[in-house]
Amino acid sequence: MPVVSFDNMRHNRINWYRTPIEPHALAALTKRSDWQGFSHIIAHMMLLTFTGSLAYWCYLGQHFLLALAVLLIHGTCYSFLGWAGAGHELIHRTVFKTKVYNDFFLFLFAFLTWNNYVYFLASHVRHHKATVFDKLDGEVRLPQSFRFSDWGWALTFDFPACYRAIRIVVENSFGIIKGEWGATLFPESDGVSRRKVIRCARIVLLGHMALAISFVASGNGFLLLVLTFAPFIAVWLNKVLALAQHFGMKSNVDDFRLNCRTVLLHPFLSFLYWQMNYHMEHHMYPGVPFYNLKRLRNKLEYNLPPSTEGLSALLCEMALINRKQRQVSS
Repeated sequence: MPVVSFDNMRHNRINWYRTPIEPHALAALTKRSDWQGFSHIIAHMMLLTFTGSLAYWCYLGQHFLLALAVLLIHGTCYSFLGWAGAGHELIHRTVFKTKVYNDFFLFLFAFLTWNNYVYFLASHVRHHKATVFDKLDGEVRLPQSFRFSDWGWALTFDFPACYRAIRIVVENSFGIIKGEWGATLFPESDGVSRRKVIRCARIVLLGHMALAISFVASGNGFLLLVLTFAPFIAVWLNKVLALAQHFGMKSNVDDFRLNCRTVLLHPFLSFLYWQMNYHMEHHMYPGVPFYNLKRLRNKLEYNLPPSTEGLSALLCEMALINRKQRQVSS
């Protein structure tokens, strides 16, 4: 597909190629369902309630190694409440038919994962409009890379990610929005939008401070790991799948088949990931709710490239891409 020039992009929208689909079929797939939204959220929250309660019960029973093992599983499942999972779908406003349900859970999950939904909404809109275009998409910039030393943090407690998340929340609470992308999304002249970012950050910060104080004061300090710091425990699976969305793909092209990756996962992993493994299809038709993405793929598959099948195949593919990128840069 042709490369879109930056000069034209500044004044015109990218003319994205999308695999054609019958209008009536697309209309059926874009229908939202409160029932399907609630069923997925309830199932995910029940899973987290079970893993969190089991970890806490093991801790109270002084089965500390077992408590640690269960806590790692809990953290892995918990991390999918964020922007690579539930939060991402809620930011698209497609999970529920009823707007108030969508807004409530968006706020709740953003809070639980130390995220600012006001910032992410502004960023993600631009990401979809100019997916991995240099200087236009500040959310995902190619080429991406990962270091094998990062696995130590990702498999245990991701201290760098925790520090970064809390630091940003504190900075935003005081009206500090750092970085070139932050300045683009929320310029000094846009006082209204910046105040929304500040207000959201303050709610997250003060809310977590209140919870942490209540946990410690009541003698339930272990709940800090079950809830407060859970988004940073054993995040390896979430990070791998989030990185895989565009890892090693082409930048500056107007075809989602070239800059997005779909991975065919085990149903349980797809459930955890809120079907975002169908990422190519999501970018083509972002109005389709996550619970219809598999059906959408079946409609578009005739014109899509082969997908990576399974988590192990994905890890091998990403390792190979990472090795080639290192060779080129060295």
